[in-house]
Amino acid sequence: MQETTDRLLPHRHPSIRFVRALAAVALVAIATATAHAAENAAAPGDNPLRAADEATRRQATAEAWGTFQSSCRPCHGAVGAGDGPYANTFPRGAADLRRPSRDIATDAVRFTRIRDGAAALRERPTDSNMPGFGGSLDDHQIWGLVSLLQDFGNRGSGLPPESTGADVYAGRCSVCHGATGVGDGALAAELLPAPTDLVHGPYRFRSTPFGAAPTENDIMTVTANGLSHTAMGAFKSIGPNQLEDVNAHVITLAAALLATPVEPMPGSPLPTQPIGELVASGRAVYTKAGCADCHDALGRGDGPKGMALTDSAGRPSIPTDLTKRWHYKRGGGSPATFTVLNTGVNGTPMVSYAETLSADERWQVAYYLERIARNAGRFNTNVLASVGNAELPTDPAASFWDTVAATTVPLGPQLEHVPFWPQPSVDVVDVKAAVHGDDVALLLTWNDRTKDVKNDDAGKVSTVAAALKSYGGWRLPDQIAIQFPEKLDPKGSLPPPYAGDSTHPVRRWIWSADRMEHGEPNAAIDRVTGPRAEPEVVSDAPPIATSATYDDGQWRVLFRGRRPPKATAFPIALQAWDGGAGESGRWQSFSGWLTVTLK
Repeated sequence: MQETTDRLLPHRHPSIRFVRALAAVALVAIATATAHAAENAAAPGDNPLRAADEATRRQATAEAWGTFQSSCRPCHGAVGAGDGPYANTFPRGAADLRRPSRDIATDAVRFTRIRDGAAALRERPTDSNMPGFGGSLDDHQIWGLVSLLQDFGNRGSGLPPESTGADVYAGRCSVCHGATGVGDGALAAELLPAPTDLVHGPYRFRSTPFGAAPTENDIMTVTANGLSHTAMGAFKSIGPNQLEDVNAHVITLAAALLATPVEPMPGSPLPTQPIGELVASGRAVYTKAGCADCHDALGRGDGPKGMALTDSAGRPSIPTDLTKRWHYKRGGGSPATFTVLNTGVNGTPMVSYAETLSADERWQVAYYLERIARNAGRFNTNVLASVGNAELPTDPAASFWDTVAATTVPLGPQLEHVPFWPQPSVDVVDVKAAVHGDDVALLLTWNDRTKDVKNDDAGKVSTVAAALKSYGGWRLPDQIAIQFPEKLDPKGSLPPPYAGDSTHPVRRWIWSADRMEHGEPNAAIDRVTGPRAEPEVVSDAPPIATSATYDDGQWRVLFRGRRPPKATAFPIALQAWDGGAGESGRWQSFSGWLTVTLK
């Protein structure tokens, strides 16, 4: 027998067989009926580009490159190496498309995977966040991506080995930086930070003094290694020859800017103080230097000046959340941070501290920031719930929660439904769970630079470019949701992790800051039947109490309800929205399935 979610959580428990199956497989070796449906989907037929002339094929793959950068790069990386910023946001990491496994060796299978996404996987489909692009791309576009994947497998850059630096630039860089390098590529308006104007600058990350042009080696370093938490991926995997060639072409674009060479800033020896002393001193220097004005006293990027900052072109310049190591553009180690403190970031409010702080002080700040920054980590599917005799608190800031272990849950971008939202603001949520008798409480904590409680701009954010242009200033509510399968399968199968589908619906408990502001104590509950379906309000489910606090750039939201009295595990997934960033509806982030297990 199957149980519905509103009965499961808060009334009844799933069968023991289901619980044991769920705990045993830990959501790893599961398969859904969606996968069976995908196996029976219409076969794609032969790849028409195989018989096309070379010019037609190259045109198709060139067009596919733009699609790849907007839709695939966030997970698979700039050149398909499986190293995108959201590569590890699900149990099954993003594939390295340069080394495809045997089971996707044919054009037809690749076409089906792109069209149907994770549903086409024969094993563990809900461990993947691979979206199905069949609803947003036509067959011609998908075949172009299939051909591009073949090129990735044959060559590092996906371009012929005889390609010149100009060819590599046109095929791999111009989609963001523009044909002439002035930062006006087809995707430029949908990226924050915007692509660098390679002709006029400013070049943000360099080894040279603040305001100066980069060295040629600086350009090579960024091209090879990329910039973390931006659309500038690492291109070192294209191989040394093409990397040097494309770097030489970029240098010709920047010839006027580089006409007068600038020497790198001198280095400084590593400090000899014990690390504990460096960190303690660095915290004091961080305060003295005014870093908190933009980055906040705790480093979460919500300082009083933060959201009003703009770059030299008038675009929003968002302070880095220094508590997230993966947000550091040059990498989160103390030497890289010392370099940024030395050189500043051209074209942004992040100035150089070479004249205002001593070398020792800069090292102290660098070590302090290394201490407060945490790593992204890989996806952990298990949330251990604390079971005790104490009454569960109604306050999300209660000291009770200090004793409960947290599971860090990464969230990825919504790429299932156009327009895609490839740069979500909420990319990690800490989850804590506790049980007392038949009561369950789930505490969700995440960083957010602004407390957004209004809904005045509902329906006004029309494009990704428009959303980014006013990033941080939108009057939309912050929200977070806990998702459950509407029906639990005794065999442990789960719906697709983003919004389920028509045969495997999901229900969501949704907390919204505007509802909180108007005194509504309970979560909204809705039912969703797939990424393209409109949510249906559920009015007959038992109420789910919520409470929330916002302090120092961080939300803490508590959901409280009834639990299955004898269950030892149940599945959840998360969805989140940053209202100030223009996120609402399907512009959001989401997680894979988790198992809440009672200790």
